[in-house]
Amino acid sequence: MVRLVDWTTFVLVFAHSLCDAIGATGELTLRVVDNKGQPQAFRAWVDQDNQRLPPPSLPETVTPYPRDKSFSCDGEFTLKAPEGAVIVHLEKGKAWLPQDLRLSIVGDQKTEKIVVLKRWINLRERGYLSADLHIHFGNNNPRILAQLAAADDLDLIPAFSVWLRGTESEWNRTWPQWKSGASYQTAEGAFVSRNNLEIERIFSSAPPGGSVGASFLYNLRLPVSVSRFDTRYPTDTDLCLLARAISPEVVIDTDKPSWAETAVGAILGVYDTVQVCHNHYHRAQTIPGGWGMIGPLSETERSLRAPNELFRRTNAHYYAFLNCGIRLGVSGGSAIGVMPVPAGYNRVYARVDRPFTAQKFWQALRKGRSFATSGPMLFLEIAGHRPGDTLPYQSGAQESIPISVELQSIEPIHSIEIVHHGKVIRQLSLKSLSANPVLKSEFTFHHVPTRSGWYAARAIYESPPGQLRQAHTSPVYISVDRKPTASKTDASYLVRWIDQLTTLAQQPERFQSPSDRDEVLATYRRARAAYQRIADQAGMVWGD
Repeated sequence: MVRLVDWTTFVLVFAHSLCDAIGATGELTLRVVDNKGQPQAFRAWVDQDNQRLPPPSLPETVTPYPRDKSFSCDGEFTLKAPEGAVIVHLEKGKAWLPQDLRLSIVGDQKTEKIVVLKRWINLRERGYLSADLHIHFGNNNPRILAQLAAADDLDLIPAFSVWLRGTESEWNRTWPQWKSGASYQTAEGAFVSRNNLEIERIFSSAPPGGSVGASFLYNLRLPVSVSRFDTRYPTDTDLCLLARAISPEVVIDTDKPSWAETAVGAILGVYDTVQVCHNHYHRAQTIPGGWGMIGPLSETERSLRAPNELFRRTNAHYYAFLNCGIRLGVSGGSAIGVMPVPAGYNRVYARVDRPFTAQKFWQALRKGRSFATSGPMLFLEIAGHRPGDTLPYQSGAQESIPISVELQSIEPIHSIEIVHHGKVIRQLSLKSLSANPVLKSEFTFHHVPTRSGWYAARAIYESPPGQLRQAHTSPVYISVDRKPTASKTDASYLVRWIDQLTTLAQQPERFQSPSDRDEVLATYRRARAAYQRIADQAGMVWGD
């Protein structure tokens, strides 16, 4: 990361020297405040003649992020550039209105500009804290992490201190230490922690199901460390179960639900959350799936390179797990440091009891009191219950239950949808409405449930054009006559998933020893047997 910033500084110095050589230059100092006049950290970029200008060099606390061609500031920047018109883009996460300012750089003059950024929604007032659960930028620099939290409006930044690939000579047994310890609270009130790690074992040329995948582990007491490991052994499931044993407060996320071994860990009690707003969703594109992700496993699935297929499969796989009675909340992450998006482009909001603490955030996230988003804000309530809750219901009453949804967005929205047991049971089109500047919509729908399962809300939109994005709530679970949630269709699908993994695991030279292979296959068999029991249960209880 240091090399990246140093290279940016070199380009910046060269660019300014070139400006001095070819003509008049001027300076623009821009300060950002809120509506009370208080300085605000922010993210920005500057365009001139349809070209992105190099990031400013002043003050020294400006942090360039070359992959996104943007920079973050603590409250102001000073830019030296050729005279002429510029467009300055300013943003501050999801809850503040972005601005594009048309300004002029005047040759041989200094221009100062004060800009007011306005918040369009205050989630903290509603009891929600935000986090980006995929941070790879500034992880060794507390100042940069604190600036990201403020500039991208995040309440929690769990930076990965360890990134395990299976190719290391050994795995860390202790956390790198800061003077402040493994976590701290910034001057602005955000929380930053580094007792988090990613296990990522992915191969770009792997066939479907051929990569282990990735798992994110947060709030650990100690790093995961084993004496024998490689790019496929042990399973992510066994590593995550080890983490649970040494860190009962750990929160474990699937990254994407379509990774090969996600189905194994989901049924064996590994995961707490699923990233439905993940790092393949960018400002200008969606990166298609691949790298050994599972499937296609049914006639309705297409190649992961087909437009929006990763989006559809992300949701479908999440719903399959829920339909088997596996309780998983939603989450989101951006992978700043790897992907061309800022911190919090994809994020999660968790409903936290006051007074706010980082531990309360993790507890709320584990309980599924959350929604994930790439933009809109979405809230769900069902008969007085909110995401993460369980609603008891007696089928003999045949009473309808009220399902209420609230949406607020500064982006145009295609529709709000109520999803029950994986199917859309209510859709409200919003295509004719515009955000001016905020689109607000509320509605209540009544439904009579016939089996145990879950309800969730999602808001679908396009950004960029043609590329689907969403906000998605965690489920409200419903227990009908205290019977279990089970689906033969989805459990059978997941049995096929495990069968594909089993076939791949038996390929020659896939593992370093027969004992490693046998240990992995034993974990797969446990998962398969669990899904088969659910399929059988669905037939006995619900007549599937």
